[in-house]
Amino acid sequence: MPLRQLQLPPDPAPLPTAVTTVLADGRERLTAHFARPGLQPGHGAIPSDHELVVRCLVTLRAKEPGLVRFLEWGSGLGIVAVAAAKLGFDAHGIEWDDAMVDEANRLSARHGVRVPFVAGSFVPPGSDRLLDRAELSTRTVLQSDDAYDRLERDMDEFDVVFAYPWPEEEALYRQLFLRHGAEGAVLVVYGQLDGVRAFRKVAGRGG
Repeated sequence: MPLRQLQLPPDPAPLPTAVTTVLADGRERLTAHFARPGLQPGHGAIPSDHELVVRCLVTLRAKEPGLVRFLEWGSGLGIVAVAAAKLGFDAHGIEWDDAMVDEANRLSARHGVRVPFVAGSFVPPGSDRLLDRAELSTRTVLQSDDAYDRLERDMDEFDVVFAYPWPEEEALYRQLFLRHGAEGAVLVVYGQLDGVRAFRKVAGRGG
């Protein structure tokens, strides 16, 4: 099954107040996060353009309201996942850093939505061959505790997955999604150079 790229332009309309409130709160929390004493350069959350991502999720939600269950790979402080919940997604997040998971859970509670955030690896079980083949030198933690067991969900139960990979990792992320995602599910990725792009897993030869 190959991945087919989707057109997912950002929705230009004003965002709902509940969403802009989450984004503003998230910016404050990111500022505080990066201002922590002793934080080493290159460590901690590397934020995507949260508003751009959310505007693209608005477009996806309007085009395909049947895509409901949302997972963020590497959810950091939880900003995108909590905003997605405010848009009507059944949102979840996986993050290897326990402290960030705690912050994300506080953000979710503060804004009155239930978004399960768990610590562990977003790499589904059974991916060893893909990881070995990738041979990446990366700062992303790809091997850790099985987060899907903690979520009590399998990868193929999610309709939408969002991730912000390092450029050299994106091919691996696509392969992981292709291997474990459900047919018809959508992978949304953000990159500093390419912005937001989306790919659907479709039936057919290839991949």
